[in-house]
Amino acid sequence: MAAGLAVLAAPGVLRAQGGTIKLGFTAALTGPFNEFGEGIRRGAEIAVEECNKAGGIRGRMAELAEVLDDQLVPDRAVQNLRRILDNKEIVGLMCPSGSGPTLAIADMAQADGRPFINPQAQTPAIVYPNGVDKPPRPNLFSISIGNLAESEKLGLALAGFSRIGVVHESTGYGVTGADLVRKAILARKPGARVTLESYNQRAQDMTAQLVRVQRAGAEAMLVIGLGADFAVIRRNMSRLNMNLALFGAAGAVTVPYIEGAGDLVAGTRAVNHAAFGRRPMHAEAQKFVDLYRAKHGTDRWYGPDAANPLVSLAGTVGSGYDCINLLLDAIRRSGGTSPAEMIAALDQTKDFAGATIPAVSFTPQNHVALKVEDLGTYEMLKRGDRVVLELRD
Repeated sequence: MAAGLAVLAAPGVLRAQGGTIKLGFTAALTGPFNEFGEGIRRGAEIAVEECNKAGGIRGRMAELAEVLDDQLVPDRAVQNLRRILDNKEIVGLMCPSGSGPTLAIADMAQADGRPFINPQAQTPAIVYPNGVDKPPRPNLFSISIGNLAESEKLGLALAGFSRIGVVHESTGYGVTGADLVRKAILARKPGARVTLESYNQRAQDMTAQLVRVQRAGAEAMLVIGLGADFAVIRRNMSRLNMNLALFGAAGAVTVPYIEGAGDLVAGTRAVNHAAFGRRPMHAEAQKFVDLYRAKHGTDRWYGPDAANPLVSLAGTVGSGYDCINLLLDAIRRSGGTSPAEMIAALDQTKDFAGATIPAVSFTPQNHVALKVEDLGTYEMLKRGDRVVLELRD
């Protein structure tokens, strides 16, 4: 794991303090979207275990002191965070899984002042509430696949089509993502026709939206939403005999999509972290993959193929792993656990080797690590009884 730009205190020195280094978060650990929250929890646990196996930080062990379940419900995330923030021993936190819960807690997190790192939520307003040309929230950092970078990558992938349907969930993530993708497509192909259709999370039928996309003569369709909903859409498409190029945003192509749509997933293309699709993987990605497989085997997060982990492992488990490691690295470099010390260290992070992003860097003006070049376009293929994702670009 690479160190940051500058050592803010004497190397390896953590000023005399007692007890463990306590960290916390709320996430969707159960419920229909638990692949996200349970995933980041698993990654966080591996990061803490590795830190403690190495002797902790100046002899102090790390601990996940508060890990609460919000089921991706914003109100529950707010209630959980209030409880977590009441624990003044907690020095660093991860944001919840998902844009809705994270937007709901962002102002509270900023007012509290302790450092937060966002593993998954994509809406730009989480980090930049006043616009991306204005300063970020001072204590909120992000390693997630943000809407801005994702829309640029999707715009490139869809630029070869003249008529495109964008079917998106009605959340902040979906609405913002659809608007940004539309702008990215039109910037590259001004004459393109982009049809936008929204749906509510967990809807059991999207036929009406798909018929409108079909009537618009779409040659390609993009789904911006979560995997379980994407599976419903794909099954609806099959019943309507819709045969067009199908794309998914990072939140769509996950284990619930594969489980829910079965063989129908073949041919779907998606944008996701490039790190796990490149061969050889960069060193930190390979290290993380080996750690996860040793602890959990080839489970539903990893996938059935030991040699080729599912790319979605990066955006769930890998993101949780990187978030906790970034918080611990800030403590290691700063020599302290106060908000001011940790935030100053995070602001000086330079080329930190993460599992999901090969070189994470932050500055006081830039609190978003992921860049367009960190993303890849994958195609889902069926090989025997397995679904694999192959990196196309």
